[in-house]
Amino acid sequence: MTNQDLIRALETVPEKRLRLLELAREMLGADGQLDTAQYPARLDEVKEAVTEAEGYIQWTQQVRSALSRLLDL
Repeated sequence: MTNQDLIRALETVPEKRLRLLELAREMLGADGQLDTAQYPARLDEVKEAVTEAEGYIQWTQQVRSALSRLLDL
């Protein structure tokens, strides 16, 4: 695989907007701090968003590892 092949492959990866970050923004209070009073009502959403983020972290680590192996060749 050449560098150009790798660049083309990476360009096809769609942008990912993590729900966890969106939830954090939505749960900000007027003072700019997380409004923890919202947490119990949104617990299921938060759990799903955390699971999504953890999956994305694992995928990103796999990609990073693959790229590192390519660079070490």
